[in-house]
Amino acid sequence: MKYPQDKTQVTPCDSPLPELEVPMINSMVACLLSEHRKLNDLIMQLAGAATGLANDPGAVTANERALQVRDEIQHALRSHLQIEDGLVSWGKEHHAISGGLLDIVKNERLEMRKSMGALRVLSSGVDHEPQTDGDRSGIAQTLLALARTLDSHVERYDAEVLPSILRALFH
Repeated sequence: MKYPQDKTQVTPCDSPLPELEVPMINSMVACLLSEHRKLNDLIMQLAGAATGLANDPGAVTANERALQVRDEIQHALRSHLQIEDGLVSWGKEHHAISGGLLDIVKNERLEMRKSMGALRVLSSGVDHEPQTDGDRSGIAQTLLALARTLDSHVERYDAEVLPSILRALFH
């Protein structure tokens, strides 16, 4: 004799996604892809400004431009990272993203925070004390590290994370 399956044992992944979840997740993925195009432009500007600053640490305009682009990226990342966090959480819950990829994404996020924290420390006296060429060189190196991390992060999301989420969404 067969017993009906107990409904309490059914996991969320055993049934179709709720009707509104598919368009919501799909819209978030589309939003991130669009944001990544804008972020790529800012990353290029950041790398260019940092390179200019590294080549001529005494150039005040290069320093100002580098810090301006850093501020633009900080502003863009606030909501962007929240959306990414939501998608990664959904992907983790639905087993769409491998553990290895989750670890890589987590480490990239830590690198971003580390670079942003270092930039805050390095540029904290910008308005109060004159910066030395060494200070500007340190800022340039940190900005370049941030640009590399962001570039890698965007590339990984576009090539691995977002496609994994879409495959799970439309599976």
